[in-house]
Amino acid sequence: MQSIAERFVSNDADIMIGIATPAAQALANASSDIPIILGAITDPVAASLVDSLEKPGGNITGVSDKTPARDQFVLIQQLLPEAETIGILYSSAEDNSISSAKEAEEIAASLGLKTVTKTVTSTNDIAQVAESLASEVDAIYVPTDNTIASGLATLIPVADAYNIPVFPAVDTMVEEGGLATIGLNQYALGTQTGAVAADILAGADPATYPVQYATGIQLVINQAKADQLGITIPDDIAQNAIFVGEGE
Repeated sequence: MQSIAERFVSNDADIMIGIATPAAQALANASSDIPIILGAITDPVAASLVDSLEKPGGNITGVSDKTPARDQFVLIQQLLPEAETIGILYSSAEDNSISSAKEAEEIAASLGLKTVTKTVTSTNDIAQVAESLASEVDAIYVPTDNTIASGLATLIPVADAYNIPVFPAVDTMVEEGGLATIGLNQYALGTQTGAVAADILAGADPATYPVQYATGIQLVINQAKADQLGITIPDDIAQNAIFVGEGE
């Protein structure tokens, strides 16, 4: 990834866009002059990409994909009122995931939920770690995490074997086997990121251009997964949801 970033610099790119934290960090390491636009970066400050969201202070600005974690945990309680312990699974190699997991633990505690947190360092770890986690919890929560997203096809069968749902922070992961989320529309996030890039190309200064939070929050439910797990979606939740999967 770093070699790709350096190639962009050597090719005299007018602007560079980093999708997800590792890519953005690679671009930041490659140049302090070329404008860099963040796309899908959960916590740009914790990732040492900007000084603050209001005043980035350098050549970097963009869009944070920080999700409404409290709303997501409230949704877990609404769909699983008997749940007591929630597993949190994330990659310890991703700065964004570390900060998101910590926030998730704090939110869960404030809602009276217990948590069991486990980490992976690569997709190769997911099956074994998920097996251990699934045996201890009533559901698994996945924050915005590139490693888990890449290995979701490994995680879902393990959760299914224990008849527990996975609540991801990202809408596309619901389509791929998660139960539900209140999260971002990834297409809308891309459009918003492109608009920021256009502003910077038109002359706006990244140092003083505030990092935006992604808009387009939506409730997404996988009806097929709910049916599989025997979970009934309450009417007041269903009427505000976008359904994916069979039976949508």
